[in-house]
Amino acid sequence: MPNSIGSFFAHRRFRPTLWPTLGLAVLVAATVGLGNWQRHRGAEKEALREQYERTAHQPPLELTAALADVAALRFRPVRASGEFDGPRQVLIDNKVYAGRPGFDVVTPLKLARGDRYVLVDRGWIAQGAYRSELPQVPPPAGEISVEGRINLPPARYLELKMDAGAGPVRQNLDIDRIAAATGLPLLPFVIEQSGSAGDSLVRDRPPPDFGIDHHRSYMVQWYSLAGLGIVLWLALNWRARGSQVGESRPRPARDGPSRAGSSPRPPRGRRTLLLLALVALSPIVASYVAYYWFAPTKRVNYGELLDPQPAPAVAGEHPDGKPFALVELRGKWVLLVVSGADCGDACRRALYSTRVARTIQGREQDRVVRAWLQPTAAPPPPAELLAGHPGLVAARAAPVELTRLPIDAGGATGILLLDPHGNLVLRYGDAPDIERLAKDLERLLRASQIG
Repeated sequence: MPNSIGSFFAHRRFRPTLWPTLGLAVLVAATVGLGNWQRHRGAEKEALREQYERTAHQPPLELTAALADVAALRFRPVRASGEFDGPRQVLIDNKVYAGRPGFDVVTPLKLARGDRYVLVDRGWIAQGAYRSELPQVPPPAGEISVEGRINLPPARYLELKMDAGAGPVRQNLDIDRIAAATGLPLLPFVIEQSGSAGDSLVRDRPPPDFGIDHHRSYMVQWYSLAGLGIVLWLALNWRARGSQVGESRPRPARDGPSRAGSSPRPPRGRRTLLLLALVALSPIVASYVAYYWFAPTKRVNYGELLDPQPAPAVAGEHPDGKPFALVELRGKWVLLVVSGADCGDACRRALYSTRVARTIQGREQDRVVRAWLQPTAAPPPPAELLAGHPGLVAARAAPVELTRLPIDAGGATGILLLDPHGNLVLRYGDAPDIERLAKDLERLLRASQIG
């Protein structure tokens, strides 16, 4: 019975070449390094989880302004005594509980011992029917004792627009910005208040998700890619005996003279496998490099962020004469195009931009509806125009109704983005950058659980 292994070695030999070997070394070094980094990150998160489990059941520590080791105190139960500074209370926007949007109420507490302040996350409260109706949750007056746990706000976050510092609403809990806006000497952490305080705030604080399993899966992924590279390198460098690949001197052919000037090439099949391996690995490596080394800490929206307020109650009629009311579109994100009576180039550009921006959202596009408003004097929209914009809600309204919408005075056409509660969010001109408009919409859809 023939020995297949012996036959393989009798007809083939292992002859690695220089450039594939160097490429393998770079690949293995990069993927093993990334795998090690994910392993270390997982170990850090594991240590953080152990710290949480270790400190969660310890007795409350009396908080003073002298406490400095924030990392060691994270998740530690604490008790702080002092007086709340109600006028400098802030509301952290875009907080969702049980599927409902709302705010986290954060109030500075002046510590009884010393002149320092600490921010206290007093809990969550639901948003009103309109964003302009901010909840009223004044803190208790006088000397008070607060119990909770120490935590650190996230260093990275999604930001639509930098907080200007005026008003109580903040997009994110940024201690440095709040300290700069209020002028208060704040400690570098937050107390997440626990227990019942006899108010309407929700303090349901589940254990944090440290994401350890994600780091472990990424670690296995990177080590697997390193192993795949080694296996491909071994498989591609076994050559038939008598092959001239990698030889320093050409051998004469049996049926003709040797080609002394020719350079040997690897077989076409090996080149194809190498190309496939590079194509498969390059987007993964590029995405990790772009995310972890070049990602900005904050991202700002492309459109102009409008002051949070409900859109005017515009009413009119559809082209077929049926009544129309802007409030009917609530429940979805609305890309609203407002134009003059004549839908010229600017109007058509705006309609096209909203159509493409919505289509880019893929399966999320059903959460977005497109609407087009014109003055009552406008002629019926051309059939060919409506055919090119399926699903477009077209309507006409009195000019006085349209002037209540915050369209730039310098242009006859503009685009507004409304949230599912009917509040104005962003404003664009008649010729926006479609990709950046779509990116704004994508971020809002990803960050929002409504609509």
